[in-house]
Amino acid sequence: MTTSQVLAVAGGAVTLLGVVFLLVLAAQQGWLTPRLRVGGGALLGAALIGVAMWVHRRPTGKVGAYAVAATGFAALHLTVVAATALYAYLPKLAGLGLGLLVAGAGLALADRWRAQGPAIGVVVGCAACAPLITGQPDALLVGFLLVLQVAAAPVQLRHGWRGLALAAGIPCVLAALVADVWALTFPADGGTTAVAVLVVSLLGVVAAVVTAGFGRVDQVTAIGLLVAAPAPALLAAPLVERTNAGLIAAAVAVVLAAVWVVGRYVLRERLTRAFVAAAGGAAAVAAVQATMIFIDPSAWATALLCEALLLTLGAFSLRSGGVLVGALAFGAFGSVIALFHEVPVLALLDVAEPRGIVGVLVGLMIAAVALLVPLTAVRLEVLSRDSTGLWVLPGIVLLYGTAGATMALVQLFRDDRTGFLTAHILITLSWVVAAIALLLRGIRRTHLRVAGMVLMSVSLAKLFLFDLATLDGFARVAAFLCAGLVLLAAGVRYARLVSAQG
Repeated sequence: MTTSQVLAVAGGAVTLLGVVFLLVLAAQQGWLTPRLRVGGGALLGAALIGVAMWVHRRPTGKVGAYAVAATGFAALHLTVVAATALYAYLPKLAGLGLGLLVAGAGLALADRWRAQGPAIGVVVGCAACAPLITGQPDALLVGFLLVLQVAAAPVQLRHGWRGLALAAGIPCVLAALVADVWALTFPADGGTTAVAVLVVSLLGVVAAVVTAGFGRVDQVTAIGLLVAAPAPALLAAPLVERTNAGLIAAAVAVVLAAVWVVGRYVLRERLTRAFVAAAGGAAAVAAVQATMIFIDPSAWATALLCEALLLTLGAFSLRSGGVLVGALAFGAFGSVIALFHEVPVLALLDVAEPRGIVGVLVGLMIAAVALLVPLTAVRLEVLSRDSTGLWVLPGIVLLYGTAGATMALVQLFRDDRTGFLTAHILITLSWVVAAIALLLRGIRRTHLRVAGMVLMSVSLAKLFLFDLATLDGFARVAAFLCAGLVLLAAGVRYARLVSAQG
């Protein structure tokens, strides 16, 4: 900044504070009448705008004109805020409409001058001083900041001014977030605040899409606005009843998912892959919140794993790596939750409370996610089938899911120690059989043969380290005899196949 610019900005800031003092402090001290305060602020704003128009005609008057014009329009806007919030001269809707006209006029002048400085000055001046007049971060304040973003949108799209995009978007989101916290602390009009922040979030998403698709702003700015916009609505959930909170989160998820679809199939040349991926990721976060609000906590794991499987199917059909990442996130989150309820680790280590049919279902879904996600990744060429190390974690999850489902299934019929021992015999045998199947299929395929050898090693380790110590009596005998006979038969069969291949 040059010295003249610093002086101009400082002068505008001090003048706006003087307007705030005129409107607020004078009211607190009883100075002047409300009409004189409002009228004085309006006359000062109009006079400053007139001076700016006159100064701008001079060749050396650009900087001063920009600062004076921004100060004048901000003063007019703050006068409208005071007339609405402090003195109730205007109904709220009328005040918001008049505030939109004033801000729009200031931004139109900046557009005519082709100067970003006065545009940012109008928006920042209004956004910074409006909270000093309203006195609290309520829905009305959010509304006045929202009209600033609406007024700035056409000018922003016309010129692609990054500074204006940030100046119009960030205060609106911040005010909505603070309004959430305020409404939680003083829940007098939580419903109104929730509606206001929902409008802010949805409009912010639309503004980010329009900015990225039709403006000339860099994508980093557009992505930042897109990611920040949904936050106020998602954090407003405690302000309303559970059903409405779920609907808010679902609405945000639907809008963001629609952005993803439009970006992928309609505006492919306008919206970058990074922007579309950010929309998909934000939609996934909103969908998780909607799921956890609508669904009872006892069914969180089931719902999330179902969504993971559906997303995996979608990724397979659409050949979309982004959708597959969403499936992985949902599956991981659902599996972690299941570890504490439907298929806990303790249920595999000792006799525990039966988990019923839900335990069977969740265990099978964990195994399905662990199997289908990497297979889909191979189809999409995101993961190589020969990358043995990358299959270790999915393999562990697959084994855990099948073990949990087996234990829960057996305990449907016997929930005592006999059922516990029987389940472990079946778990060990199923792992041995699966390992043998991989070995037999892997005669020509190295990655399957390696997987079979690893699984066989894991099965034998379980047999000697866990089953030998845990099982007793007939259960131990049955486990070792069955496993040994299966291994003998598999060895004979494997030798014949190898000879035939040779």
